[in-house]
Amino acid sequence: MEANKSYAYLPEDLLLKILEGTPKTADDLSSFLVSDDALVQSAKNALKENGLILNLSNDKSFEEIIAADGAMIVEKMAGADLLMAIAVGVEGLPSNKSGEWVGKGEQYYQWQAALPHHVANTRLAQGIMFLMELSILAKSEHAVRILDGSHITAILKLNSLLSAYDEEFADEEYVNALNRFLNENYNKVIPDIPDIIDEAFSDNGIIALAKYSSSRDILDSSFLDKIDIPGDDKSFFSLILEKGEFTFPMPVGQSKREFRQWKDIHISCNLPLNISEQEKSEFNLRLKKSIEPFKAANDKKSKLYFSYFKPFQDGLAYRVEIKEELANDLAEYEKYLNTIKNQIFFPEIQEPYPQYLADIIAKNIAFGMDALKQAVRSNPSLTGAKYFNLLHSYRSK
Repeated sequence: MEANKSYAYLPEDLLLKILEGTPKTADDLSSFLVSDDALVQSAKNALKENGLILNLSNDKSFEEIIAADGAMIVEKMAGADLLMAIAVGVEGLPSNKSGEWVGKGEQYYQWQAALPHHVANTRLAQGIMFLMELSILAKSEHAVRILDGSHITAILKLNSLLSAYDEEFADEEYVNALNRFLNENYNKVIPDIPDIIDEAFSDNGIIALAKYSSSRDILDSSFLDKIDIPGDDKSFFSLILEKGEFTFPMPVGQSKREFRQWKDIHISCNLPLNISEQEKSEFNLRLKKSIEPFKAANDKKSKLYFSYFKPFQDGLAYRVEIKEELANDLAEYEKYLNTIKNQIFFPEIQEPYPQYLADIIAKNIAFGMDALKQAVRSNPSLTGAKYFNLLHSYRSK
């Protein structure tokens, strides 16, 4: 009979076990961050020979720049869910601050709702957050507008918002909440969502800047098919690019894996809408058309392009996603890159200032949720003792 184990001292014993495993973790990390210098130089030479690494030729830039970011939170109380989503737009630091928001666009959006418990509530809050971010950028009149993240993330979240019925059986409350949001903020209904997508995805002034990216679109492309470099594109170009260098813009889908990804990408709606079958069909057709320019196919390339840019020698490379028209005008594209560079205060702030500040502001959503919870609990209709436990978290904190 096996003897009982001595009682563990927690969390000390657990921490020691974690530390014991750190050498193996460090070895794993080095396997895809540390590459053979000769191999890396060979890869860089191959890209240069193909004309894929360029240098900024001037310092021309735009004065007006904005970044948008959002946040969402679902507070799961014992009796119901409180949902909140916000999106904010933040201007960059201009040489002459006017004190006024450029143009007639919205600086921020907010949405909140109380809904019965449902597994699809998170998808609802995330999708609404992305709609708000796209709206801020599309309505803005700033020359350069930064979408935080990548286009594919926005597409996937919007598809998740609209296709929640199959997997999670989004109910009438879900649909009503989405319609209320659209009506209150845009005077629109769910079938009008393609209008919001079209405005953002067709605008050359809106670029995407991903702070985190796992893409290997270049490392796995035909340009480097005989050179095995570990890791991802963004890490690779952070190592090889020099100050002011950027990669020649190319359509997404250079590698087989990402080509399939952009070939299969889609947005469709299966929510139980109170419209005719013909109207549902027309709605899905409009959704399909809204991202059609970005899709790849055997007989056509995507009209969404990407490029890597390293503004400072000791800094990181940035993945920049742009539309085809801007990609075909390198002089204009360099103005965008210089505008981004002018807003980076490395090493204190790694991303462009407006993107950094928008992220900081969006993270304050927790304070908004705390205020909402206190206000809800103080409402006369919910102050009875029998409701007390239902208005607090479903678990101990």
